[in-house]
Amino acid sequence: MIIADMQMKSDYSLVPFSPEAKDLLKNFKPNQIVKVKVSGVKKERSVIQLRLFWACCRTVADNTEDESWNTPDKVCIQIKIALKFFKSIIVTPDNHVHFDLDSISFENLSQVNANKIFDRSWPIMAKKIGVSVDTLLQNAEAK
Repeated sequence: MIIADMQMKSDYSLVPFSPEAKDLLKNFKPNQIVKVKVSGVKKERSVIQLRLFWACCRTVADNTEDESWNTPDKVCIQIKIALKFFKSIIVTPDNHVHFDLDSISFENLSQVNANKIFDRSWPIMAKKIGVSVDTLLQNAEAK
């Protein structure tokens, strides 16, 4: 499979977006029928922002004795629960409720939605360890 950046023209034809994309397409013959899976390019997620989130999770985990918050993964789970960041809610026949937490992965979350989730998570994390949001972020960035 070849992945090449293409540009949609006004007549709905696709053309290579760059010389590199054009070179990739040279693997096909002129007029050859090819299968195409098309998706639009979105604003890329911020790796820096995601790293800051996990650094904050580590900071909280390192500064609490609460066993529900004492690892970065547990902090992330607690944040998802606090923000009601669920993929689904399942009620079993015996009336137990299970929350299927959603993912903060690049594939699952757009940058706009990631901003909302992370911005809402900072105060929750800061409150858990009794510091201001600024202090939490400064400590996390120093790690």
